[in-house]
Amino acid sequence: MTAGTARAQQLQSVSVRADNDAFNFWQAPYKRPDEEYTSGVRGSLVFFGAAPWERWLHHAAASCEKSDNPCATHTYSIGQDIYTGKLVPGDTIHLPGTRPNAGWLYVQESSRIAKPDRLDETSITIGITGPGALGKAMQDAFHSIAPAFNRPDNWTVQLPFEPGIIAAYDRTQRMFVAGEGEPFGGDVEPHAGVSLGNILTEARAGVRVRGGFRLQHPWQAVAESSTPEISFFADATIHGVARNEFLAGTLFRPSAHVQERPFVPEYQMGFSVRWKRLTASYSLDQTQSEYATRPNGHAWSRLGVDWRIER
Repeated sequence: MTAGTARAQQLQSVSVRADNDAFNFWQAPYKRPDEEYTSGVRGSLVFFGAAPWERWLHHAAASCEKSDNPCATHTYSIGQDIYTGKLVPGDTIHLPGTRPNAGWLYVQESSRIAKPDRLDETSITIGITGPGALGKAMQDAFHSIAPAFNRPDNWTVQLPFEPGIIAAYDRTQRMFVAGEGEPFGGDVEPHAGVSLGNILTEARAGVRVRGGFRLQHPWQAVAESSTPEISFFADATIHGVARNEFLAGTLFRPSAHVQERPFVPEYQMGFSVRWKRLTASYSLDQTQSEYATRPNGHAWSRLGVDWRIER
């Protein structure tokens, strides 16, 4: 085994993230919504080199450090997303016109090809909906931790079992960089992508703006420093949705569904702190109404931690 081959199999980082409207800390606990996209958990392992199914396209396996040469990493992830409909206030009956409950249990392999000014990511995600996705079990488990702060749930109406797949591609450009590594800096990152599959088929485009203290490159490895990086970001994305199974219902048999909106704006803002090999982040997300019978959007939040293993 050559040194390059060994490095292509080396673990680079470990990350965990959790999405939940219970993390809307600016709201009182009893006012947090607990509906729509109400929960998501995901764990990931990042390795050097392109994913096995992409190596015939990308042979680079170098460390993603400051370089003009393309470099590759690939990621294995496992996760679960939970979606729930709105209940009639003070009852356990679903509000007429609300979305069906749904769980999505999945695994994903993705490959990222990075240059200093561009990041390309392709991914394949496979999973299942229905009771086997453990949406009800997960929600019941977390609701039992703090029952006084959680609303009742009702999983009598949920998407049935169906296998699912999503193939996706995303590109991010880095532009208008100022003050990288200096006391204060910033950049602008336009991005666009497309997903194709029975679970999600859409195109998307948006832009992210970052600024902060000792701002470093967003996807290349940087030297460890005893001075932490503190960055803030804001993002606006428009989704052009052809099919979203969690709204449209299962593809291969009839199921509960609602009428999707073809265009859905999404806004994010948040911050991250990177110190040596550890990065911790918190962000707020506002997704506008995704279907015709919901008059308003939904807010949820994300907590994330990433630990870089590679020296």
